[in-house]
Amino acid sequence: MFTEVPAPKTLAPYAAALSLASKQTEDENPLIHGRLVILYDPQGQEAWQGDFRLVMMLHAQTDQEMASDPVIKRVAWDWLHEALDATGADASLLTGTVTVESSESFGSLRSMGEQAYLEVRASWSPGSANLGPQIEAWAQLAQLCSGKEPTSQLVPIRDLSHS
Repeated sequence: MFTEVPAPKTLAPYAAALSLASKQTEDENPLIHGRLVILYDPQGQEAWQGDFRLVMMLHAQTDQEMASDPVIKRVAWDWLHEALDATGADASLLTGTVTVESSESFGSLRSMGEQAYLEVRASWSPGSANLGPQIEAWAQLAQLCSGKEPTSQLVPIRDLSHS
């Protein structure tokens, strides 16, 4: 589920942000949650090499087997590239990190057992003001990080350059 959330006000003259959360039942904590921030500066920014910059984060609960795979960080980074390619999102200056977290609960929290998480943080400059493919790539990455194959496409978002 996507929700519009407050965006940071100091990074660019204009900004918008979306939140993503997915869980199996209403009682559960999200299996995956994330945020995508769209930054826009009509004057452009040299570091962005354009008018737009996207900043995303995804935090997904995963299984211990995936978390302990020595190449999972590289694989998750490749998933981001694949999602951008699959949606036709033109992205440049792609940078980011992948973090794997594993924990085991003890005492009264023992019932929670072992838990593992995969977190991807990235930013890039889109090649056009049509941000639909960029947002779709973010959603596809969320599905991949949570162990699901991407299944649906998002409704196209209008080209912001004509607004």
